[in-house]
Amino acid sequence: MPESRSPGEHKAKSRNWLRTAFLIYGIMVVGLLGFFVVFPDTKTHGTQGEGAPIQTAAKAARYEAVIANWNRYRTKDARAEAR
Repeated sequence: MPESRSPGEHKAKSRNWLRTAFLIYGIMVVGLLGFFVVFPDTKTHGTQGEGAPIQTAAKAARYEAVIANWNRYRTKDARAEAR
């Protein structure tokens, strides 16, 4: 035998679902806003004069090392092809 719910019961149940969905959505929005306030994107703030990003000495040394390694590789490769 099918059970029928009263209109008040149905309305209360849908309001509970709506309240729960709104609560979850609100928590997500507040959490994201809090995350971006606590951890702002620092990459966009560190610019010098014309908009060039700040480069630390460690980064410059690392890039120079990569370029030196690449040049060594190319030199060895060129010598192997010359044989």
